[in-house]
Amino acid sequence: MRIGIHTGSRVVDQIANECRELGVSEVFLSAGAIPEINCDKVKKFKDELIAREITLSGMIIPVPSKDAVLGNNEAEVERLCEMLRAIGEAGVGTVLFYPLDSFLLFKEDSPSKPILDVTIGSEEWARIIEFFRRVASVADEVKLKIANHVWAVDLLREIWNTVGSPNLGVAYCQGMYIIGENPHTAVERLGVERIFFCHARNLVRHGVGFPGHEEVPLDEGDVDIAQCVKALAQAGYDGLIIPEHLGNGNMAEAVIYLKSLLAA
Repeated sequence: MRIGIHTGSRVVDQIANECRELGVSEVFLSAGAIPEINCDKVKKFKDELIAREITLSGMIIPVPSKDAVLGNNEAEVERLCEMLRAIGEAGVGTVLFYPLDSFLLFKEDSPSKPILDVTIGSEEWARIIEFFRRVASVADEVKLKIANHVWAVDLLREIWNTVGSPNLGVAYCQGMYIIGENPHTAVERLGVERIFFCHARNLVRHGVGFPGHEEVPLDEGDVDIAQCVKALAQAGYDGLIIPEHLGNGNMAEAVIYLKSLLAA
């Protein structure tokens, strides 16, 4: 298991300097850092990082609109597929994807409503599955792993089982605690072979839904990050873990904390 950081910087030297200061050598880069993405531009950025001894381990691609996921915006889906193809052809192995964020309900005045406006077997479900088939077909073509940031384990497993692509996986994130999922048993439920990427995130619950949760440093909060990391290690996970949403903490402290867990 390795520790990295997210970055949206377009300046290669700035990224390299931040990595050196933190003592890491891998990044997940926001797609917005490379205007008008194509294979050559991604490869050039990747090679410039390699020259500075930094690995571009993955990219964070834009959140698709609800219309795109439901098949009502073909142009957007085409652009997304072109982006996935370019990233894969450039030799970047993984993308972090938030495919169902447009289905999240953030209404603070209705905290009792379901967090995900998605129901297996509903009228819209077939169109959601077709969207995943489209992106998976590109991922299979260019051997690109899609780490889907979807907290609902049963929903994600249904997508995997229906689509059948080995390149559809998950970004394991302890934020799943917000919708009532158990972050401590997630590795076993998801299966380590489908975990393509990990976040490290901690929260304190004060109430229901998003408004009822507060972001805190990794060594505080309701989630036992040490237990989560241990579960990953015991399952044989050898990928990247990146701290995020640290409350009043900072990235340097989070990296040091994760390094101490991995050393133990």
